[in-house]
Amino acid sequence: MKVDELAENISSYAVKVLKEEGIEELFPPQAEAVEKVFSDKNLLLAMPTAAGKTLLAEMAMVREAIKGGKCLYVVPLRALAGEKYESFKKWEKIGLRVGISTGDYESRDEHLGDCDIIVTTSEKADSLIRNRASWIRAVTYLVVDEIHLLDSEKRGATLEILVTKMRRMNRGLRIIGLSATAPNIDEIAEWLDADYYVSDWRPVPLIEGVLCEGKLEVFNNGFRNARRAKFEELVEECVAENGGVLVFESTRKGAERTAVKLSSITAKYVENTSIEKAILEENEGEMSRRLAECVKKGAAFHHAGLLNGQRKIIEDAFRRGELKVVVATPTLAAGVNLPARRVIIRSLYRFDGYSKRIKVAEYKQMAGRAGRPGMDEKGEAIICVGKKDKEVAVNRYIFGEPERITSKLGVETHLRFHSLSIICDGYAKTFEELEDFFAETFFFKQNEISLSYELERVVRQLENWGMIVEDGSFAPTKLGSLVSRLYIDPLTGFIFHDVLSRMELSDVGALHLICRTPDMERLTVRKTDSWVEEEAFRLRKELSYYPSDFSVEYDWFLSEVKTALCLKDWIEEKSEDEICVKYGIAPGDLRRIVETAEWLSNAMDRIADEVGNSSVKGLTERIKHGVKSELLGLVKIKHIGRVRARKLYNAGIRTAKDIVKNRERVASLIGKGITEKVVEAISVKSLNPE
Repeated sequence: MKVDELAENISSYAVKVLKEEGIEELFPPQAEAVEKVFSDKNLLLAMPTAAGKTLLAEMAMVREAIKGGKCLYVVPLRALAGEKYESFKKWEKIGLRVGISTGDYESRDEHLGDCDIIVTTSEKADSLIRNRASWIRAVTYLVVDEIHLLDSEKRGATLEILVTKMRRMNRGLRIIGLSATAPNIDEIAEWLDADYYVSDWRPVPLIEGVLCEGKLEVFNNGFRNARRAKFEELVEECVAENGGVLVFESTRKGAERTAVKLSSITAKYVENTSIEKAILEENEGEMSRRLAECVKKGAAFHHAGLLNGQRKIIEDAFRRGELKVVVATPTLAAGVNLPARRVIIRSLYRFDGYSKRIKVAEYKQMAGRAGRPGMDEKGEAIICVGKKDKEVAVNRYIFGEPERITSKLGVETHLRFHSLSIICDGYAKTFEELEDFFAETFFFKQNEISLSYELERVVRQLENWGMIVEDGSFAPTKLGSLVSRLYIDPLTGFIFHDVLSRMELSDVGALHLICRTPDMERLTVRKTDSWVEEEAFRLRKELSYYPSDFSVEYDWFLSEVKTALCLKDWIEEKSEDEICVKYGIAPGDLRRIVETAEWLSNAMDRIADEVGNSSVKGLTERIKHGVKSELLGLVKIKHIGRVRARKLYNAGIRTAKDIVKNRERVASLIGKGITEKVVEAISVKSLNPE
């Protein structure tokens, strides 16, 4: 089907945009599904990676926007939101306005009211509803990317509640769900009252194989071919033919070791690139130097310990072909569009407290990255296994079906988090109305059992915590409404309120309070961390609780203290590298911990205001910038981070006026180019004060 035939539905101007993107003709499954896309019914599309389901959703949104509707495109991750936003901006050529909403959970982003297509995450979309963003109620078209993540332990419940809330807000809402795999798509379709279209067509055929004890068996159109091969040989033969290789390792250490080992192979096929400089500009610690050494030779490792900027540098370089091999942990498979000619999965096991096999769906997600449209004639996915797992790899993973998608909403933590918002948002004023709301969820559609017992417990807990009152009908308290808008677990809100109502806190006491909450990521206490216990004892009078060292919660308490001490070193201006070595973490881990702590510190500050406790004032900004209080004025100036601010402050330059008056001296301290940018930023700010 030629794209010209779409003009009737999306206009000749939109067709021109598609042609400018090099799209002249639809893929076979796109042509088959397009009639359903342009119907007025809800629709689920289950198509492999790169088969074109996103483009179908784009065309549906363009058509809706032309008709005067407003579209919301929901993705699971911020990085993916940025990627989709950049892609959708092409529609601005025909006058559509495209926006993105991620980050600050309290912000309503009212400036997006004029946008036709808005990209966001499910958590941010839910927070927009909680914070009464006016434009969210005007959404007429909802696209849910990766709808199979209804099955996610972490994100599934929020996605399910978001869809249920939006259907309640607008009974005429149209929904499109996209997924690469959906074994029980009929169940999801029944829940959404939707049509569905399923295809296994791929633009690049996928060939799968198993490498076991030096023998590679490949399965292609019912035929099994075997040959002798080693892992390193499989990498080199692909790289030698100018193909990219994506290797999945189950651990960070494994990914780093393998990347270092493979860099000696890729070094033969690349010229030195400039990527290493970009990697070291982000961070110069031990891990970054190891990564820079790898990328210089054409290989890289990729995991959550890297900084976001470093990960993007690697992804872009791999797409350009400057890097030949990327060795990643499985998080890459779900979060980024990064195809390769050959994908090699090094293990079917993950360690999650104990060793267990990965889900078939996870294997399919990784294998689906094989084959670059327009560049490769075929994609290859190879599993490395021991003898005992060979038949399992073939029968269950290669020829098996992914696991059924099941709702994860029934867990108590999810129920209390979302029940509070359902009451605060006015969806339920009685227990019966709360049950009615949950009766519209995917959980109820799948299980057909009432959650009344669990909801009863949750409601009583919220009452005990002072977040709702019941006098014939439910009503949120001031605290309950605030906790819902702040997008924190009600238990986090209760802990903050309880402690701040009783005591003033020092910096370390406040940081420990943040680390006590269920919303905070905590560091593992290692055998060599006896100093944490000593510090905890020394600081015990500043902490909001100190359990007996014989209690079951003592080890948990030590992990809270270790995380709090990490944050204390950060706001005391210890260097990132020093902190990473001391706490056994990577730069990406530190940034993630800091971001979470900043969000929770802001929530703590808001609740402290409610109870009249001013002891935590200023902590949020210190966490954000990683500085002592005296530097807050300087770090708020654009282009001045914690290191430059300290240099300037120690030299007696402590305000924006000081910088402007002492340009030459500032230039000698932080560089001429940066000084010019800083002075320009100060001038702009003085012209446009907040």
